[in-house]
Amino acid sequence: MTKPSLSLMNNPTLVNLLGFNAIWFGLILLGNVFIPIAAVMLLLHLYYQADKNELVLILIVAGVGVLLDSTLIYFGIFVFPDSAQLPFWLITLWFCFAATVRHSLGFLANSKILQCLIGAIFAPLSYLAGAKFSVVYITPSFELSYLLLACLWGPLMVLIFAISGWLQIEEKNHVTQL
Repeated sequence: MTKPSLSLMNNPTLVNLLGFNAIWFGLILLGNVFIPIAAVMLLLHLYYQADKNELVLILIVAGVGVLLDSTLIYFGIFVFPDSAQLPFWLITLWFCFAATVRHSLGFLANSKILQCLIGAIFAPLSYLAGAKFSVVYITPSFELSYLLLACLWGPLMVLIFAISGWLQIEEKNHVTQL
């Protein structure tokens, strides 16, 4: 009987999860200085793991995320210490988050309830952790901020997975038509 291999490279989902967490901490703690490392990691992801329409998914999800966060800045919910607009490190983080949808977050693909719950519970915690590191100031109280972000992120996660599913169906239809 052979032992199962514990090599990280044999588990792309784990690599994706660990990579995103490294990117999150790098961008939160180092800001724009970490962007080149995050970009290289994202490019490696696209090279090794992406299917044909993943780049489209990443662009759409990042675009939606940038729009959401920019709207929160516009209404004074988010305030960044050194910028009146969305910082580049956060835009980069959106691109990298989008690369988790079909990989480390792929287990959510078949459950709208889980998508909504995970989005409503964990995404606000990510923003509030960023506030604890003082990279963003969130103007409402902790409770109100959490509630607002949960109400935004629950449906947003469902939308993100709907877009991912739609793109996969489009790719299958395109392949079948050839």
